[in-house]
Amino acid sequence: MKKKKITKKFIAVNKVIMYSFNYEYNFIENAFNGYLSEHLRSKFSNYCKRFGNSQTAFMYLYTELSSDNRQILINYILTDKI
Repeated sequence: MKKKKITKKFIAVNKVIMYSFNYEYNFIENAFNGYLSEHLRSKFSNYCKRFGNSQTAFMYLYTELSSDNRQILINYILTDKI
């Protein structure tokens, strides 16, 4: 793989990981709409209580998302948070 392509992928992955430690409070509501945002906010809050920290909660929430919703979240992070 070419170095330039690896660098672009690294930058994208790094931004997503760093975002998981520095997200804005209403990231769920900003990335998702309506009932889905309410549902995901509830899941995220429960994960925060369960694990005692929001970074682990963010990762668990991410792993529970469908592929389509993972893409929505990643696009939100990379497009709106750069």
